[in-house]
Amino acid sequence: MHQALLNKSQLCIVYQNKWQQQPKQRVVYPKGLVFIDNMMYLTGFNPVDEHIDDEVLLKAHRNFAVNRIKGAVLIDKPMPDWVDRDAFTLNHLHKSGNLEPTNSHEIKLVLKVQKYACQHLFERPLADNQQIERIDDNWNRVTATVANTQRLEDWLVSMSQLAVVEAPNGLRAAVRDRLLSAIELYKD
Repeated sequence: MHQALLNKSQLCIVYQNKWQQQPKQRVVYPKGLVFIDNMMYLTGFNPVDEHIDDEVLLKAHRNFAVNRIKGAVLIDKPMPDWVDRDAFTLNHLHKSGNLEPTNSHEIKLVLKVQKYACQHLFERPLADNQQIERIDDNWNRVTATVANTQRLEDWLVSMSQLAVVEAPNGLRAAVRDRLLSAIELYKD
């Protein structure tokens, strides 16, 4: 896999899909190795005809769990030029939410965060455009454009009493519903 990435070559993998009994051989155009939710993935594209529309090509994007790759053979064929377009850099794939399951693409997140809980967001911002403003002695408001992922929702639920989603409304409702569901588990 590393050699295919270094050489920008196609790769033939034997992949065990979790819903199928037998692994299947497939050709991929590898882009990189990424770490998502404690697992390593080979991210890349299924072979597809070149197209002018990046959105069409993005439909061929896939993440393959490395632990499900049973074998890999370097193919001595270069990847098509479109794989190197700016729209398909790892950074762009990450920002658009393509490196993990998303509920949509990017959203403008607005959070009300307790002041002491907000400290780590100064050191590890949610996004390049993150802004933090003081509301009062106890609360800050954080705004950032982020990918609307399951991991974001999980993190917001884990922040429960430390942060409140102010926008978008759909994410606010999802976090609220999950917190109310958790409260039901603790009722006698």
